[in-house]
Amino acid sequence: MSPHSPARRRTAIGALAGTALVIPFLAAAPAQAAPCHLSGSTGSCNGTVHQPGSPGGGGGSGGNSGGGGGGPVAPPDPVGLNPNQGQGFVQVPGNQAPPPPAKPATADLVAQAQAAAAFPVPVVHTAPKGKTYVRLLTSLWVDGFDVVKTQPITVGAQTVQLTGEPATVTWDLGETTQTCDNAGSEDGKACSYAYKRSSAGQPGGAYQITATIRWNVTWSCEGADCDAAGGGLGQQPMQSAATPLVVGEIQTTTGQ
Repeated sequence: MSPHSPARRRTAIGALAGTALVIPFLAAAPAQAAPCHLSGSTGSCNGTVHQPGSPGGGGGSGGNSGGGGGGPVAPPDPVGLNPNQGQGFVQVPGNQAPPPPAKPATADLVAQAQAAAAFPVPVVHTAPKGKTYVRLLTSLWVDGFDVVKTQPITVGAQTVQLTGEPATVTWDLGETTQTCDNAGSEDGKACSYAYKRSSAGQPGGAYQITATIRWNVTWSCEGADCDAAGGGLGQQPMQSAATPLVVGEIQTTTGQ
């Protein structure tokens, strides 16, 4: 019988097993350096401290040298640039004149000429003048039935001008309207009218007659910059002032 009791043998075996489990963990853990105590303002504990922007430490003998320092680096001052110039811009040599302005569109010049166009206001004439009679042929004519040309507009190498050719005269005679394709005449052969009713029932006892001339308007462009040579702009009407015309009835003794 062993001098040791069974309880002591079990305790010894447990201690040996615990020691076997702890040894691998101690082998895997890194060794912790001993505390570093520096005396004075300088010294080293085998370590290198880099400040931002400072050069890197040199390598030991027989080894590679250390890397360069980090941190922002200011760009060099620009050379040959004034304060109004910036980096990345290429200075064009010489003093170059600015490019000429683009030529205006011909349509814009046509619109400008049309806005400034002045067509004559027609003047009304009748014969008999001022007073006529029912069933009497009354002659009608106007002044201003003429070809109209606007003032030329020249910009660059293009000149624009409008032309108005009178086409018709529309008469508002009070009791009806009538259109003549000419200016009319005093003898009544070109344009005339015979009233059917007197003007006694009209305000002021007279018909207020007007004449409206309609011009066929075209435009033309001459010059190297013209977008087109010309075209039509439709009709331009111009109405006269109202003119009173008294229309009476001829009294007869025969009852006819």
